[in-house]
Amino acid sequence: MSNIDIKNPAPIAFFVYKRPIHTKRVIEALAANDLASESDLFIFSDAPMDDNAREDVLAVRELIRNIKGFRSVTITERETNYGIAKNIIDGVTEICDRFGRVVIVEDDILTLSSFLRFINEGLEKYKDNEKVFAVNGFWPLKPQPGDDKALFLKHWGCLGWGTWKRAWDFFDYDVSDAAEKLLNDEVLAWDFSMQGRTNGTDMLLRQFRGKLKDWGNQWWWAIFSQNGISLYPPHSLTDHIGFDSTAWHADESAKWMCQNVDLSFDAPITLPDSFEIDEQKQEEYADFYYWGSCPA
Repeated sequence: MSNIDIKNPAPIAFFVYKRPIHTKRVIEALAANDLASESDLFIFSDAPMDDNAREDVLAVRELIRNIKGFRSVTITERETNYGIAKNIIDGVTEICDRFGRVVIVEDDILTLSSFLRFINEGLEKYKDNEKVFAVNGFWPLKPQPGDDKALFLKHWGCLGWGTWKRAWDFFDYDVSDAAEKLLNDEVLAWDFSMQGRTNGTDMLLRQFRGKLKDWGNQWWWAIFSQNGISLYPPHSLTDHIGFDSTAWHADESAKWMCQNVDLSFDAPITLPDSFEIDEQKQEEYADFYYWGSCPA
């Protein structure tokens, strides 16, 4: 990593629901991070949606009440079921409003021990550059030996990341303005969907029509509409371990997304001083999601 001095790490917002086995693995990995003992952990535990989820939710809550390895642990147990979107939106907003920045981890995101340091160094180095909206821990492409420089892209990923209040303030759950623009501008809609490679526009329009409860596409719109950029590591610092029957939005068929992740690969990372987009990596990143999501 760089020589940036992290005197006060950003608070961590950790979102959990009903997966005790996943949660245990994720929290053990997070506690093993370089800056964990200096970081304040804020856990947002959603309430069960129905009686079928109650036992697992209670198991998760018993687990998180005994977490150690952080400077402090604060637990919010929702009294009613928020759902993943509202739980994350409210939690990120609360921490950003209180502290000005936040690291976000969900209960199925395994982290490398250098994850917190990378996110915090990015949050510190680019805190005053309004063009930078997020610092991401996930990188889907195969790591290249000798490639030690982080890079900026126009996109954003939700598998372990950080942001600032100044950026999150652009988030708007009401996507009516975005929907109107995308419906009336085919080029804009094409660009928002990674030049036609993803279904981002369709998902945002489904949200607008009340057929989907999401938060990721609204956040991507906030970044996209402001011509923002996000920082990525040259090799992944996180792995998604939730592609199974316990998942809310994904299953076994989505495992291709993390097929190149190797958390044993932990090379030093240099943060760039230039904010130019790496156009070649941008294309490789977009093509990965396009080809990966296509049937064989």
